[in-house]
Amino acid sequence: MENQKFTVNVKEFKKMSSPNYAHSDVVKYVCYVQCSSIDPQLSEWMGTNPREQKMTTNVAKKISDSLKTCANFHELNRGLVLSVEDISYDNKSNTATFSLSNPELHGDIDGGHTLKAIFDLQEKNSLSDDRYVFVEFFTGLTSTVELAEARNTSVQVDLKSIEELKNSFDVLKEAFKGLPFENRIQYKMNEYYNDDVDVIDIREIISILLMFSQEVYPITDGGVLSEQQPIQCYSGKEASLRKFLNLGKDEREKMIKNMTPIIPQIFSLWETIEVNFANKTADANKRYGTRKYSKFDGGKVIGKSFFEEKDLIYYIPKGLMYPLVGAFRSLVRTQKDHTYEWKVNPFEVWDKLGSKLTGIILDEKMANPDVIAKNANLWSNLFKEIYIYAYVTSSIS
Repeated sequence: MENQKFTVNVKEFKKMSSPNYAHSDVVKYVCYVQCSSIDPQLSEWMGTNPREQKMTTNVAKKISDSLKTCANFHELNRGLVLSVEDISYDNKSNTATFSLSNPELHGDIDGGHTLKAIFDLQEKNSLSDDRYVFVEFFTGLTSTVELAEARNTSVQVDLKSIEELKNSFDVLKEAFKGLPFENRIQYKMNEYYNDDVDVIDIREIISILLMFSQEVYPITDGGVLSEQQPIQCYSGKEASLRKFLNLGKDEREKMIKNMTPIIPQIFSLWETIEVNFANKTADANKRYGTRKYSKFDGGKVIGKSFFEEKDLIYYIPKGLMYPLVGAFRSLVRTQKDHTYEWKVNPFEVWDKLGSKLTGIILDEKMANPDVIAKNANLWSNLFKEIYIYAYVTSSIS
């Protein structure tokens, strides 16, 4: 294979020499690379990667989905590792040019699935120009074997896997018995990896539950309506897991047992909102299908609902779902025995207020669902709409 040069658009380009060997020939360069600027011909330089890129696995599908939907993909993805002959940076054009000459030494070492996901979306013209990926370029390597082995096998056991070994989720498993997604919940790393199952990370389940928790996010604080909104449930799934664990075994088990009467309705409510969101926007004279993130394709099925896997012709980003579903926590109250109940039937509230609530969301000036989901005012406005409606309804009845 002949020497080949590639030029990519980059940000935050930095050179890092070895801290221990001042005269080492090996130098690392790190930067964020614009995904759309990566030449698909780089796929011919994959001989240095010990893994085959099977894009039908759950992990590969999650990488592709994250690349399509998350503007902060560069923070969520581990990135690429490339061995190159040389590399130069032009700070005027913010471009980096690197060359590859030896297919046994140069090319992709780690991140093959990410690279393949980038090329797949490029081919479909579905890759946004604001997607970046973290890349490490190594020059001066005489062998890629040691680095490839380290990068492809040293995967740290994550927190949820450790807690599964401690039986920390047993109380949740009991609460989820009989729910339609019970057998798709992933409690540890690579669970269902070889199965054709669209898994749901337990951290996501916990995040949704915590939005309704009166222990973690109480509706009132000292008798006054709380201004704290559970935005972190959307933005920090690992942080939600830690909050759950930090309650301590006895407290978190007590919390889940108290929540059990409403847990099925929480996830059924999510399903109802996800499936009917677009219809409610139509009632509010909003054209949801014109939003790019709706993925509307002339009435064709474009995906499945999150929990019950029903056919969808509109995609509802989680950036819209979390603040909307989370607003229904304003209907929660605790009884004398500390168990949870609804002040007003949440499905009736959705039926009455759905068009107004979805209209509030679509009136937001931001077009990025990820940005919308982090808007504290939006969370508060949705919450108060439902809270006031429930207060008036319960007062009348």
